[in-house]
Amino acid sequence: MANKKTLHIKRPAGNVEVGGPGGPSHPFIRANTNRETTVDPNFFKAYANDAQILMTPWDVRMVFGVITSIPTDPTETSVTVNQLGEIHVSPQLAKRLVLVMMQQLQAYEQQFGQIPLPQE
Repeated sequence: MANKKTLHIKRPAGNVEVGGPGGPSHPFIRANTNRETTVDPNFFKAYANDAQILMTPWDVRMVFGVITSIPTDPTETSVTVNQLGEIHVSPQLAKRLVLVMMQQLQAYEQQFGQIPLPQE
């Protein structure tokens, strides 16, 4: 039997409640909980300028890529995208990510000015 490593996380009082998504005895951890993190050997980071979002009742799938060519002919409507990978998350985490990203973008715009949206 392989040795299991136990990760102990210190949580401030008031951030852990009983009755989370796993049932009545499952802990529900607040977003502002202190975290102790480790880096997985397969950890990666990547830049993406293209994303496709797909949903099912059970998860949200985000496929990230890099646009590698843009047509110069106005009659052509396709771009070439090199897909880098995909991330699957629960709908609950997806919603939380949207809320946190909106807060971060609002703070960014307050400091640096409005971010222009690309034209369709």
